[in-house]
Amino acid sequence: MKKLFVFLLCMAGALMAQASHIIGGQVYYKFVSQNGNQVTYSVTLKLYRVCTTGPRIAKMPDAVYLSVFDKGNNGWVSDNLIKRTAFEEKTLGQIDPCIVNPPVICYQIGTYTTSITVPVNTQGYIVSFQSCCRDPFMQNIVAEPIPNSPDVGTGATYYTEIPGSITGAINNSSPTFNKEEATLVCSEKKFTYDFSASDVDKDSLVYEFCDAYKGGKLTGEDNIPPAAAAPPYSFVSYVSPYSGSSPLGPNVTINPKTGIISGIAPAAGKYVVTVCVHEYRNGVKIGTLRKDFHINVTTCVKQVTAAMPEKYADCSSLTVTFLNNSTLGKPYFWDFGDGTTLNTNSADPFTHTYAKEGVYTVKLYVDKTSNCGDSATAIVYAYPVFKPQFSVAGLCTNKETKFNSNATRSDAGKISYYKWEFGNGDTSNLPNPSYLYKTPGDYEIKLYARNEKGCEQTIKDTITIYDKPPFNATSDTLLCVKDSLHMWAASSVAGRFAWTPDNYFILRPNTPDPIVFPPRTYTYKVTFTDTQGCVNDKDILVEVKDTLRLQTTTDSTVCTNDEVHLTAVADGPYAFRWTDLATRQVVSTNSDALVTPTPPRQKYEVMVSLGKCHTADTVSLKVVDPPQATAAPDTTVCFGIPLTLRAGGGAYYRWAPAYYVDKPSSQVTLAHPVDTTWFTVTVTDTLGCPKEVTAAVQVNVVPKVQAFAGNDTIIMLNTPFQLNASGGVRYAWMPPNGLNNPNVYNPVTTYNHDITYTVTAYTQEGCSGTDNIFVRFIKGPDIYIPNAFSPNGDGLNDIFRPLPVGIVEIEFFRVFDRWGKLMYSTTTYMKGWDGTVNGQKAGVGTYVWVIQGKDVNNNTVQRKGTVTLVR
Repeated sequence: MKKLFVFLLCMAGALMAQASHIIGGQVYYKFVSQNGNQVTYSVTLKLYRVCTTGPRIAKMPDAVYLSVFDKGNNGWVSDNLIKRTAFEEKTLGQIDPCIVNPPVICYQIGTYTTSITVPVNTQGYIVSFQSCCRDPFMQNIVAEPIPNSPDVGTGATYYTEIPGSITGAINNSSPTFNKEEATLVCSEKKFTYDFSASDVDKDSLVYEFCDAYKGGKLTGEDNIPPAAAAPPYSFVSYVSPYSGSSPLGPNVTINPKTGIISGIAPAAGKYVVTVCVHEYRNGVKIGTLRKDFHINVTTCVKQVTAAMPEKYADCSSLTVTFLNNSTLGKPYFWDFGDGTTLNTNSADPFTHTYAKEGVYTVKLYVDKTSNCGDSATAIVYAYPVFKPQFSVAGLCTNKETKFNSNATRSDAGKISYYKWEFGNGDTSNLPNPSYLYKTPGDYEIKLYARNEKGCEQTIKDTITIYDKPPFNATSDTLLCVKDSLHMWAASSVAGRFAWTPDNYFILRPNTPDPIVFPPRTYTYKVTFTDTQGCVNDKDILVEVKDTLRLQTTTDSTVCTNDEVHLTAVADGPYAFRWTDLATRQVVSTNSDALVTPTPPRQKYEVMVSLGKCHTADTVSLKVVDPPQATAAPDTTVCFGIPLTLRAGGGAYYRWAPAYYVDKPSSQVTLAHPVDTTWFTVTVTDTLGCPKEVTAAVQVNVVPKVQAFAGNDTIIMLNTPFQLNASGGVRYAWMPPNGLNNPNVYNPVTTYNHDITYTVTAYTQEGCSGTDNIFVRFIKGPDIYIPNAFSPNGDGLNDIFRPLPVGIVEIEFFRVFDRWGKLMYSTTTYMKGWDGTVNGQKAGVGTYVWVIQGKDVNNNTVQRKGTVTLVR
């Protein structure tokens, strides 16, 4: 379904409880009587209000003030409190059933009528009513702050003008609008709305859109708007592209004779619209009737919509391409107006060829047999070729530009109408107008042409207006004294060229392409004059050279296989040519060259040329092999053992990383790596090749041997004890006393005296490390307990544990504080107390312990005592 927009002569929503419920108004009057100098009129105010109710939305006022002012000096005359005399509600009766979810259209009309008697004066009177605020979300006007309120919402003023004696119409009655009805208009569809008025005096009426007025003060709690302020009144500010004369955009107009509003609705939103009806008697304007109202444009959807272009008038041939923009997925019936029809379900473009020339009415029916079917009509002008064309002559400011449409082709009739748009708002209806541009720039030209058959087209092009005619010419240049120079100039516009001086070593000075041959540096001027006499010129410097200066790369020594960048600098933008003198091959035609010379020496020539002037220079390059750097082969060393590094092949050496090397600049040096390291030596020599060459040696460092002989221990006399070492692949124990094999990792000792054994552990590479173990022999079995420990985390005596000798099982080991509270308990062999209780550090002091176990003879052994905890 295609979305459409709706005009509603109402407004849903309010800004303030005491004002924004009002959506429009008008004031009109009727002559009642005249008694001497006193004239009585019946004056009526009509207010329009939304039907909505709710918080901050006030009801229609029960009473209002109508204020009277002298039009001659805007002086106050009277404020008249008027009770509401009539009330009615307007709703939309018949709504198109084919609109999906149609909106509710409803507004109220409050009528306030009173009699006003005023003395006759010259200029007449103004009778006014003011409301403080409109809805703040209007689409076409700027929402302004409400005085003494944090809200916004531009106000409204409704008034009428009673004519004075100067018009001769003091007995006049104003016109009145004929209709007050709720209306639904869908956007993008043609619509009409009757705003016609009637005049009991049979005066002439002229209609137009006009500016709306701002309003007055806030309404109080009594729901009676305050009396109006004195004129003059200020217009509201409109949001572009809207205005008082175009409040609904360019597609909606009002007929000045009938008051019928028609056109195509704008986008969704709320709009302020004011219609003025000007009253004329005998050609003299005697008054204006104004009606200010709000339009709310909402979205509605029709089930079926027929749509196509309204006119096919380009007249390119008798074959016309038709477009179908209707609701998709429906049956379409085309009547081409020439007796032929087409039934189709496709909305794709298609062509139809008319048998003869003429104007045809085409009708498209969509879903013709359904109750919600729709139709659209188009006018087709079927004529042979109609092709507007134009040309432009003269593009200079302050001189006339001539536009010519004589090349337009119209096979079916003469051109009856032209409209030119000159790109700056100015227009012309002449076939071949002239126009004077005052400012240079780009202008889009449009030509609308229509012939007497009704064919019409618009074509456009962009022209560039200049204050000086554009042209290009030879740039400043160099010239060999032995040569001549072919100059040139060209322009995209017609004109002539002249060169000056025309007698100084120049041929053909009045052509675009003269030849010059000055003997010294000289400046020529070229002047271009277009066909309108507009002039532009340019100076061209010809710098004459009799000697070319050149500077090149100096001779040098380079390394074999290196790419060398040769450069040359000249005193002008000359032509360059580099040549290998050994092979006579050209290696570059730029100011520089990249070459790879071969040993032992190679020469290159660079020549610069300017016409017949030349100069040259040579560059000689000695080619030397780079040094052959060597370094000692990769090796392996033990941790902490220095090694000797050796290099060769050059005169100067630099070792890295230098931190581990005693003499980083020596050919031979000691290195002290702490782990596997790549040592790199950079070698240079004095033979001429400046290239640094590197060699590397990898030194594998065997990590420090972590030999472990085991923890110091206590064993019973006459009891064999097996040692257990780790950290190597082979071992040697010293002294060998009591050992069954001193060259294994786990020998058994039967020694019965205290002794310290030292084990040496060797790696596969031969690196070694040593460790000791103290073995104490005592009489047992027994349990030895220290009398103090210090659990401070330093790794020394941090654990209070028993040392069982000849004990094979610990039945319990318990520690108590001095009040008998259990602090620690275990049955695990060789496990002890770390000085904490439930994760908290135990206090410094004396603690009681008891331990019991089984010895090798299955006897029970129990010991008790105290231990001191220190920190």
